[in-house]
Amino acid sequence: MQTYSRRKTERHPSEAPVQYVYRQPDRFYNSQIVNYSEDGLYFRSFQPLEPDSQIRINMPNYSSGASGPEAYQSYTAAVRWCQKISDDKSSQFGVGIEILEKSYERLTDIATRVRQTCDRCDAVLSTASVCRFNGSICLCADCYGRLEKIPEGNIKSDIKRILDGNVI
Repeated sequence: MQTYSRRKTERHPSEAPVQYVYRQPDRFYNSQIVNYSEDGLYFRSFQPLEPDSQIRINMPNYSSGASGPEAYQSYTAAVRWCQKISDDKSSQFGVGIEILEKSYERLTDIATRVRQTCDRCDAVLSTASVCRFNGSICLCADCYGRLEKIPEGNIKSDIKRILDGNVI
């Protein structure tokens, strides 16, 4: 049996962190890319995103010599679909976006207006001072330092899962 794919370009796996602005110009959300193609991205979100809405994306790990999504610093995109992930352990949504515009520069309104809060203590941070240990959790420098001092093991793993919203 032959399967049919509507994809125009090949998908590639990725675990790159992503920050996106959705509906609230003064708030961005952190996530992690699952896969990407030349004209789109798939990432997970803790909130549903309305299909056909526009979002702005910032790549925290931007590198001018990189390939893949991190080759650009920011994107403007349209949400094409959003579905609840059918995993009992997750309260996340899978989001597919179509890239409308790629930029080597940080989006002006993200850089100047957006503020992030620490996922542990809710301290308000500018985007330049946000520390993260993966793409979906942002911690202030103090909370990040405290987390890093905890030895690797079950306790640290459980804390990360709780911060990430993946509580069993």
